[in-house]
Amino acid sequence: MNPRGFSLVEVLVAVALMAAGLALAFGIVQGAVRAAGSAEQLAAHSDRLRTAQGFLRRQLANALPQPIDPAAGFEDLRLLTLDDQRVSFVGEMPGYLGRGGAYLQVFRLQRGARGTALVFEHRLMTPDGPLRAERPPEVLIDGLVDARFAARGFGPDGRPADWGEWDRLGQLPSQVRLTAQFAEPRFRFPMLVVPLRYSLSGVTGVLPEAARRDPRGEDER
Repeated sequence: MNPRGFSLVEVLVAVALMAAGLALAFGIVQGAVRAAGSAEQLAAHSDRLRTAQGFLRRQLANALPQPIDPAAGFEDLRLLTLDDQRVSFVGEMPGYLGRGGAYLQVFRLQRGARGTALVFEHRLMTPDGPLRAERPPEVLIDGLVDARFAARGFGPDGRPADWGEWDRLGQLPSQVRLTAQFAEPRFRFPMLVVPLRYSLSGVTGVLPEAARRDPRGEDER
């Protein structure tokens, strides 16, 4: 032991080393906190996206072969209409969202301050048409860019047609697709392709008369 104690230089070096160690430890802790927060945010976002896509998949898959407009004649008998920003069809609602029976359901892409949002709305169907909405539209997921719907059925040759808009008479498409990206680069939107359970777009012989008269669908037999 040095009987004279520590010199000023030795004390300054010790203090500097201790400060460096504390700064390093603080940086490690701060980085761990940021990583944990980012992981929680990513997990929450993934759960919300999974829920939104699961709901969209279930509702579209069970679209019913029921006209959107009950009063429409053969010249305007639409079971589903779709463009790149909106899809409308008739289907049943989950018990926690509806009162039973068929509902006119609409998924649409709506632009807002946080980018494009996937919005869902529904109205109870009656023999005279849909009633007024019971609740305001629900935002399922937002922050999207380059989002668009597409659908396809079968062409006259029996092969799957190209993806595009859908307004065929008396037919449901065989598949509906939603493609999108998130404005936040670290988030990913998996492409969603939904086969429709009650589609008859490839079975011309049992389609309604309106579908057999539609020149954009299969040839009349």
